[in-house]
Amino acid sequence: MKKLLVLAVLLAVSACGVKPTGVVSAGPAPTLRSPGGSGRGTDLILYFVIDGRVAPVTRPTGTAVGVSAALSILLSGPSSDEAAEGYATMLPPERGPVALSPGPPAMINVPFPLKPLPPLAVNQLVCTAFAALAAEGSYVVEGVITLSGTDTQLPSLTCQAF
Repeated sequence: MKKLLVLAVLLAVSACGVKPTGVVSAGPAPTLRSPGGSGRGTDLILYFVIDGRVAPVTRPTGTAVGVSAALSILLSGPSSDEAAEGYATMLPPERGPVALSPGPPAMINVPFPLKPLPPLAVNQLVCTAFAALAAEGSYVVEGVITLSGTDTQLPSLTCQAF
């Protein structure tokens, strides 16, 4: 009898009034890839704009690419195949060297003004820098990167992809 009472209480508690819901779409799942055995990945992850959002594009490189080189490649824009798939860039073409200072916080120095850039362009830079740092086995401990251009320095930023 006591077992039936415990079972009845458990059944009553487990049916606490939470109704089932359907699947809630939240965009694609975030992905990180594990760096290669040497601690450096050989696929380059760049962030371009598609359908009004920033999304990753993977380019096989065969060799490790540093953060500054990854950002320079980003400024070259999407490849013809990527553009045919609908990827675009909101960034100006490369006008000089892009540099990363380790920080804290890590800082990206770009050779163009930042004030006219839309938020998607800023996210392209920040997300690509985060991906390049992860590929070389480095991580931004503070979780933020600062951008510095020819006209201003933006406050610390996080990747806002998807």
